[in-house]
Amino acid sequence: MTPTTNPVTAAPIVHLTVFKSGTEMFRKIITDMTGLPFEEPPLVRGKVNYKDVNQLYHKPGHFYSWHLYPTPEVRRKIKEMAAKPVLLIRNIYDLPVSMYHHFAKNIDADIGMGRDVDHYFREVDHPTGLAMIINGFIKPDFIWPGLGTHLQHIQMLLELARDYPSFLTSYDRLLLHKARELKALATFLDLPISENRLATIVEESSFGAMKAKADALNMGSHFRKGRVNSHAEELSGEHIRMIHQVIDREAPDLPAIAKAAGFEEILTTTLHP
Repeated sequence: MTPTTNPVTAAPIVHLTVFKSGTEMFRKIITDMTGLPFEEPPLVRGKVNYKDVNQLYHKPGHFYSWHLYPTPEVRRKIKEMAAKPVLLIRNIYDLPVSMYHHFAKNIDADIGMGRDVDHYFREVDHPTGLAMIINGFIKPDFIWPGLGTHLQHIQMLLELARDYPSFLTSYDRLLLHKARELKALATFLDLPISENRLATIVEESSFGAMKAKADALNMGSHFRKGRVNSHAEELSGEHIRMIHQVIDREAPDLPAIAKAAGFEEILTTTLHP
């Protein structure tokens, strides 16, 4: 199905997402809806600064998409650009599980983008590996700061949506209520969209459709499960306690800000510490 023939060009689209929150799926949605391909800054493995305002720019005929943190400097630039931010967050308990598998299974190695640190996780058992993702660790060739910086990222995205006209959704909502969320996105972007076109975008951006297409190209490692609440199968009560400690230490305002924004689902777990 051909993307929309008249792409959005009046206002730059700035697509900011948390690492492992469904970025590729949402990129496809925006491209199919607008006709614009995405642009991200050149990546140098192990030397990425997600808080560098100079990494934000507008390439004509594209939309910007990256894990850039909306720091005060980035937010000022967004306003100067008169951009339309499209923001994506995820349940804070599902995030570390997805991050664990990203590194432990060397996700994206099949497209030449693997981090090649999977050997560190083979040296420990599964619960310990998850704890390393939550709390952080340092190795000679890999410094992982832990979950805290990503929780701060979510908090910054919520604050941006609170203070500047933005479209904010969660990976959870895209899986459970995609048609509703895409209608709201089309309204935010001032894009007319037919029910038939909407249904096509919903289907073609489904986890199953995207994984099947990637598998056919031997590039399917990026697509693992595509589920909500997957953490219930892997995290323990001790892991939940660790996450709560990280929140208290590094993002204490996150729960209140998420609840005020109506995104309680990112704080929800059926497990107890």
